[in-house]
This record gives sequence, C-alpha cells and structure tokens, in this order.
Amino acid sequence: MWKLVPIIVICLAIAFFSDRFSRKNERLTGYIYKEKFIWIVAVIAMALFAGLRIQYNDTGTYLDMYEATNADFDFSDVKWSFGYNFGFNIVNIFLRSLGFSKSGYLMVYSIVTYSIYVWFIHKYSTDFLMSIFLFMCLVFTFPLAAIKQCVAVAFCLLAVDKAINKKWFWFAFWILIAETFHAYSIMYLIVPLMFFLPWQDKRTMFWIVVFIVAGFLLRPMLGTLLESTESLGKDYTIENFSGEGVNPFRLLVSLVPLVMSFVLRKQINDPYYEVNRAEELCMNLSFLNGEIMFVALFGTANYFARLANYFYIFPVIALPRMFNMVKPNWRVPMKVVAIACYAMFLYYGNAINQPIDNELKHILLNEFRFFV
Repeated sequence: MWKLVPIIVICLAIAFFSDRFSRKNERLTGYIYKEKFIWIVAVIAMALFAGLRIQYNDTGTYLDMYEATNADFDFSDVKWSFGYNFGFNIVNIFLRSLGFSKSGYLMVYSIVTYSIYVWFIHKYSTDFLMSIFLFMCLVFTFPLAAIKQCVAVAFCLLAVDKAINKKWFWFAFWILIAETFHAYSIMYLIVPLMFFLPWQDKRTMFWIVVFIVAGFLLRPMLGTLLESTESLGKDYTIENFSGEGVNPFRLLVSLVPLVMSFVLRKQINDPYYEVNRAEELCMNLSFLNGEIMFVALFGTANYFARLANYFYIFPVIALPRMFNMVKPNWRVPMKVVAIACYAMFLYYGNAINQPIDNELKHILLNEFRFFV
C-alpha cells in the first residue's frame, strides 16, 4: 500500500489546487467557474505511475500478448469478431509495427485511459477534490490490471458525454468503438433508459427488482446466459459462472450510492438542488454498479464483479453531489466519516486482501523508452 501513497497525495494536492482556482456556487450544486488546465497534471502523474510499471496483476500477460503481436502491419491473424476484441488487436499491431516498446505500449494505454477518466470527472463532478479522492480509493488501480476493459470504459465515457448532450449518433459511434475493445461494452446501451430522477417514479424500484430477481434466478438461467455470451464470441461453461461469489464487504461499498440516494430522495427531487440531466444519469448508473454486484453474490466474482466495474466510476461523481445535499450542520461530519470509510476500504483492498506492494514493480523514469 505504501507504493500508492505518493501518487494519491500528489493527485489530491493537484485536485485541491484545481478546486482552489475554481469557484463553486452558494448551494454547492456546481461551479460558477471551473479551472481548465491544472487537472491535466493529475493525468500526467497517473499515466506515469501506470505506464512505468513492469509487473502487477495481469500486466505480464498483456506484455507477453504484445510481444507475440504481429508487426509490419500484418493483420492476417486478426479475428474480426467483437468477442476477440479486434479493435484492441489492431491498435496493438499498429503500436508494434511502429516500434513501440513494451513500456511504450503500457504508457499509451495509460495516457488514453486516465486522460478520459479524469476529463470526465473534471467535467461533471460538482466537487472535484472529493471525486478524485473517491477515484483513487475505488478506481485508480483497476486500469493497472484490466487494460482492455478500462480503455473500453474510457470510450464508453465519451459515449455517455454524447448521450448527456443528446448527440445520439456519436453515442452509438463510441459504443461501437468500445465494443471492439471489450465485448461487454454493449451494456452501455442501457444509458438512454437511465435519464430520470431517482425515486421520482417507479423506474428506480423497477431496476432494483430486476437485478434482485436476476440474482436469485442466475443459476436456473445459466443456459440462457451462456447462449448470450456465445453471441458475443465468448466460449464459457457453466463452471465459469458458478464459482465463489463477490466479497460481501465489496458489495456493501458498491451499494452506498443507492442507499444514500434513498435517504436523500426528497432532496434529489427538490428543485432547490437543481439536479441536472448529467447528475441524474450518473446517479442511476452508480446504482447499476451495486445492483450488478448484488448478482455477483450468486455467481462468480471474476465475471460479474468485472461487469459491475463498468459502472464503477459513476459513484465518483454521484456521491459528492449527494454529500452536498445533506443538511449543512451534518455535512462536514458526514464527509469525514465517508473519507475514513473509503480510506479503510482502500487500505483493505491494497494492504490486506491483495497487498499491492508485493506485486507492483516499476522501472525508473530514466529507464523508460517509448520505442525499442
């Protein structure tokens, strides 16, 4: 966990100064002015931390895959199926053919992924400092392990941005691009159905019931699920989806936005708090993270928890918005408790459950080369 401390401190300091040079409105529902450049320094810090790694989780597997990739712009081995992530493979062939080193390969994906993630947070968060704190606790280490999935999520965030602005052609375009990197990006087609105020009508409860039923019916419906994955080009067996379920502690953390929104449902639906189209979408998508994680209780965490992680970034935006809906005299104590709890979750995940210091290794900056 100590290896994460410097990058966390650096990014929080950058977020602090970014907020310092911005101005929030009196109701804390958003910014009157938001600085435009300081956040880029956080992207650079994150990309360097991720791009200089040589070992962590699946990093070795990705590096071996990259070394085995065709060069000289040879696309003969590409399988043109969404299930085989042909977009990811094509980009890798280009990088290999252009002479990018293994470290350069990791750096390119780190820059793309973290740039889009932090840009999206900066654009839509109403409390950038708190959002970056939550991002470091919940999301930051995931792109170090799941390169394909996380770059696909990044492209999906571009799609969400277009959906918020009702640019549906570009929404479909970015979903299609993401789909070529990771087939489960198709889940983002649910986005157009998520533009509604939480708890205003029966739609919030409808989705809760859908996922509760899906959890309890998961094992009886495994045959249908396998047919669905085959249509995406994935060859799974019943054993793949019937392993150990997700850690209940992780489920509880993912359900925080849903529970908090229920407690604050009157404020969310009060015109005084001015919940806009982007914020209602981020709240609803943050609920999906917890709802899919609930299904992971009944199946294997390896697959369903990763499905839930497609929506892991939205609590980063939704929670700070809800924190500022709490009554003023309770707001600071509540934030202190939230910071303490998420810091403990970060510590548990990276120091106790899977100690990151034992696995994460880096090269020095002066050893880095973009090209072979």
